[in-house]
Amino acid sequence: MMNGMTRAFWTGLLMVTLMWIGSAALWIHGVPPEVLLTNLTPIESTLLEQRVKLDLRIQNPNDFDLHITGVDVRVDVNGKKLARGLSRQDVTVPSLGEATLSLVASTSMLDVLRQVMILGQQPDISYKVTGTLHLGNSGLSRLPFESSGTLVEKGRISGTPVPPTPH
Repeated sequence: MMNGMTRAFWTGLLMVTLMWIGSAALWIHGVPPEVLLTNLTPIESTLLEQRVKLDLRIQNPNDFDLHITGVDVRVDVNGKKLARGLSRQDVTVPSLGEATLSLVASTSMLDVLRQVMILGQQPDISYKVTGTLHLGNSGLSRLPFESSGTLVEKGRISGTPVPPTPH
């Protein structure tokens, strides 16, 4: 026979377990947000370090809000690390909506020089943004993300019209 203290313990444990399962079920039916790099602006530099401002657009395709409490992001260009940034800031991305988040990232001047040297040798300039969103409103505390694209293709800026080919 259970005494009152034991019953309260097991009831509390059951409630915590059900809440955890409910949070996990939320993510089973959810879709990861898309995180896009919308701008990269140099802000200051020293002999050994370059600081840049990264602007991220976070798109939430779910029918529930995402409460972001921080972000850890890395930007690669042509497969090589360019910059990494961390930020602890609260941003709520509304359901079926988007929000922007800006943070400062750092890179070494050696990485910048390496990128400049590689750019002259590469026909395409590709980028990849990877990282983790830290969440405050679910049982899942970290949500990884990745997006990539091409900035320049074969000597022209992406998105520019291709001239018609003569017949």
